[in-house]
Amino acid sequence: MMLLGYLGRSRASAERACAFAGAGQPLSFADLGSAHVIVFAVSDPELEAAVRNAVLAVPPRPCSLWIHTSARFGLEALLPLAGKGVRLGALHPLMPFADAASAEAQLNGKPATLIADPRARHLLLVLCERLGLVPVWAQPGGERALYHAACALAANGLTALRSLVDTAFAASQCLDPSDAARVADSLMRAALDACAGRGPTAALSGPVARGDAETLRLHRRSLLVAAPELDPAYRALMSACVPLAQQRGLSPVATALVREALADEAP
Repeated sequence: MMLLGYLGRSRASAERACAFAGAGQPLSFADLGSAHVIVFAVSDPELEAAVRNAVLAVPPRPCSLWIHTSARFGLEALLPLAGKGVRLGALHPLMPFADAASAEAQLNGKPATLIADPRARHLLLVLCERLGLVPVWAQPGGERALYHAACALAANGLTALRSLVDTAFAASQCLDPSDAARVADSLMRAALDACAGRGPTAALSGPVARGDAETLRLHRRSLLVAAPELDPAYRALMSACVPLAQQRGLSPVATALVREALADEAP
């Protein structure tokens, strides 16, 4: 499959994309009429307008495959292409894309959610596999906004949590920064591995799981002195642990004490 090139916000951005890929050339909308596969990799708010502009600019090549990479949208974002004899799909790589170079290095072996009309399924699957991605077919009729929220929590939420962990370790002054980073890596990876192997309920550990309300109060008092900006996130995350602890058998009395320790008022 030959890369024709990129159509960017400007010729300069398209040239940078071609240079990064080591192939292709800057394209115009008119060039899309000869393309066999067109991929819209734009921000969510820009997607529908980009599709409309492309359709208005050039008649699509018959039987070509037009796809987008957005988690937020299904095939409805490609509605202007309906009835034009093309195949429609979506391919959402399930990994964080902080920048192109790091994403490319980590792309192989990652899952990607696929949506396709019946005529597009085979070609979309081939494209997915050529990219080194593992296909995961989306279920029909799902709620895309909730799916997108779940992806954001998994990737962006975990990234934010790591930043909070780093801040708390730094405020504690108990570890050298390099040792703190190693400890954070170990704890977060072990927690993810346990969730993958046993599920979140069985993987839960720590003061909420034990019903240790006094330790939760101690944590909050320390945070409110050294890093008060972390207290709302601490309360929210520890509160989210409570239903898991209840599923593990935390007693009603212990549950009430834990919830009281995590209440809005200062401990």
